[in-house]
Amino acid sequence: MTIKFPPATHAYQTPHSPRGANAHFSLGLIGRGGGFGLQQSAIAEQDVFIGFHRNGKVICLPFCQPPQPPPPDPMTGHTTSRPVSVELVPADKITRTLGWGSDCWETEGIRFTMATPVSGVPDPQSAPASVLCDAITPAIPARLTVDNRAGKEPIQGFFAVGGWTGCRLLADETGGDLAGVATIAGYGFAYDPKVNPNVQTIIDFDLYRLFGRPYPVTFRLGPVGGFIVEVPAGETITVDFILGWYLGGVVTQGAYHCVYAYTRYFTNFAEMARYAVTRIADWFQQAEAADKVLSSSNLNDDQKFMIAQATRTYYTSSMLFFEGNQPRWVINEGSFMMMNTFDLTVDMQFFELRQHPWVVRNVLDAFTDEYSYYDQVHFPDQPQTAYPGGISFTHDQGIFNTFSPHGFSTYEVPEQHGVYSYMTHEQLVNYILTVAQYLHATQDNAWLIRRKSVIEDCLDSLLNRDHPDPTQRDGIMDLESNRCGSSTEITTYDSLDPSLGQSRRNLYLGVKSWAAYLSLRWLFNRLKSLGALSIREADQKMRTAAESADRCARTILSYYDPKRGYIPALLDGKDTSPIIPAIEGLIFPYRLGLTEEVAFDGPYGELVKTLRQHILHILKPGVCLFPDHGWKLSANSINSWMSKIALCQYICRQVLKIDFGDDEMLHDRAHADWWRVGSSTNPGIDQIFNCVTGGYGFHYPRAVTTVLWLDE
Repeated sequence: MTIKFPPATHAYQTPHSPRGANAHFSLGLIGRGGGFGLQQSAIAEQDVFIGFHRNGKVICLPFCQPPQPPPPDPMTGHTTSRPVSVELVPADKITRTLGWGSDCWETEGIRFTMATPVSGVPDPQSAPASVLCDAITPAIPARLTVDNRAGKEPIQGFFAVGGWTGCRLLADETGGDLAGVATIAGYGFAYDPKVNPNVQTIIDFDLYRLFGRPYPVTFRLGPVGGFIVEVPAGETITVDFILGWYLGGVVTQGAYHCVYAYTRYFTNFAEMARYAVTRIADWFQQAEAADKVLSSSNLNDDQKFMIAQATRTYYTSSMLFFEGNQPRWVINEGSFMMMNTFDLTVDMQFFELRQHPWVVRNVLDAFTDEYSYYDQVHFPDQPQTAYPGGISFTHDQGIFNTFSPHGFSTYEVPEQHGVYSYMTHEQLVNYILTVAQYLHATQDNAWLIRRKSVIEDCLDSLLNRDHPDPTQRDGIMDLESNRCGSSTEITTYDSLDPSLGQSRRNLYLGVKSWAAYLSLRWLFNRLKSLGALSIREADQKMRTAAESADRCARTILSYYDPKRGYIPALLDGKDTSPIIPAIEGLIFPYRLGLTEEVAFDGPYGELVKTLRQHILHILKPGVCLFPDHGWKLSANSINSWMSKIALCQYICRQVLKIDFGDDEMLHDRAHADWWRVGSSTNPGIDQIFNCVTGGYGFHYPRAVTTVLWLDE
């Protein structure tokens, strides 16, 4: 059976961003605008005007609030010197094509395209300066084509953005070598006037007054900046220009004072723009190459859309700093703006190891050297009795460009029950898993040798959180960090129900702990092969890690309930909910190449087969499927996360060998429509409540887990 879906809507917001600049230009949401954002926690809401003017009639794409005529002049009673009407193109008259590298809108007479980079950022400590400069230039290319071949008279094409303050003409500060408008807020557009002789820069109050005059006038106090291009009858003209951002000086506070990396190459907006306009053609070619990678894959259209949308929201949250000569890569936690949230890092690494592996090392170094800590632990019913804990890592490294003190996050606080408590055990596990994946992908043996003692500490810490008596360990977390005080640790699923929120005896975290023990065994084996550990010492640590993984697997299996057909969410009898993320941990040994460990006939075959049965039993309507066939991470929560769904879909297909048949397309269409329809204002949002989400402009980077699908 072949499922035929109605055409997908194209009326959703998408941010288009350079790499490492915490900047975006959003477009695509009908009637709500978008435009420029810089260091913002939400997507911009400026009016974007794209269209053409003919004899007092303005045809405009609908990426703005419906324009209203200005009030009459109190002295003359007139609004403009000649009548003007503004007509927004209906959504059904627009064709949109979103690729991995480009986004294009077309209607009669107008085509507008933007290109965004997806290829990653080269290592600042090894890449040639020219290569790094080109990759992190805070600009993206845009192209406006105005088609007047069927016309009998000239028309004026235009691009403009409203809601600006402090506008200035770039021609004034470049002697006419560069044209465009920049604002005091740090963004603007630019073009080469020699290449575009028919283009005129404008600053005005609105479209009515702009086209109501006999000729354009530059009003520097106006809130609308853009350009118009004269297109003679019978001709088509294309204008290439750049959308750019620039923020100089120190831009972070707290523990570190950093500048944006691009300021090493450009001293101001005009200097940056002068370079960027020379790169437009090449950048469009790079975007076309990225489009071909995605379009030639075997993925369906909904999957391709989710990858394209998710990649853009990742780069929207990206920042590349220099502190002295040291680069710092930071991904904001979307609109929350927390810096390098570790429970996002462990998921985003699959994208980063594909696109720019050095950033994983850079983030790991910061967590190791600056955002690690050593604690003590206790049983929840014996808070006064402390036992050795060990090393772990903070939830994040700061918020809103402010680095937190060493060893502390901005999120975690003691005596906080539920949201905002500590994630000590989870972040320890995340560190181990991320280190192993980084080493497997890069073969960076020098880094591993340098961090040998930390890896050893991680094993001790993981064991200590199981039980202080080695004879009573079962591979599962039983002790709480003393950093919590009287509260208890939580997982990344802090906003879901207790089935996923509680760390202790948690099935999801238990399977990840099993994967962490296997990863430690793999790491110690590599240290042994490198001669960084003696054979005897390495074998002992490998044996300890393997025995712990065995215990963990046996414990998890012991809780399988044949009557229910699945393993309950909490291995303490307090919550018997079915959860999809039980399978998350399987991806880590699989991606490490530990094929036997995830094979149905391997040493952990019973665990893998049981988890397969678990998923098949719960992935049903009314249990872990919404009515629209979208996935519910927990049967008892209406909150489901796109990033984790994408991750678990990959695991189901690649590790558990589940063939969903035609149902797979139903799942993908549901998830894609959660973004396109239910969250059209919120690009790349992760948390979806009952198939929709509230609010406007909320964005998030973690859904780049979708890039895993390209490996299938």
